[in-house]
Amino acid sequence: MNSNTQQGTHIYVLTLQNRQQSACTISGTYTPPPGTTRYDILAQLRFDAVRQYPSMEGAVVLYFALETNDLTAGTGVAS
Repeated sequence: MNSNTQQGTHIYVLTLQNRQQSACTISGTYTPPPGTTRYDILAQLRFDAVRQYPSMEGAVVLYFALETNDLTAGTGVAS
């Protein structure tokens, strides 16, 4: 599988659930600026999710993952 689309350095998945038991999951890639923390990224993703899905205002985080978007790092696979 080849992709010609520029991707970020990290991949994320965030799932939120509101008080009405509705849930939403957002995912994608992102290249954080230098000095950005995991918390900074989580806060920005939550903000973006609420902007896209207003019913998620005040929702709790069910799942959050942020990883390097690189399959060769630490796998022993030569690049």
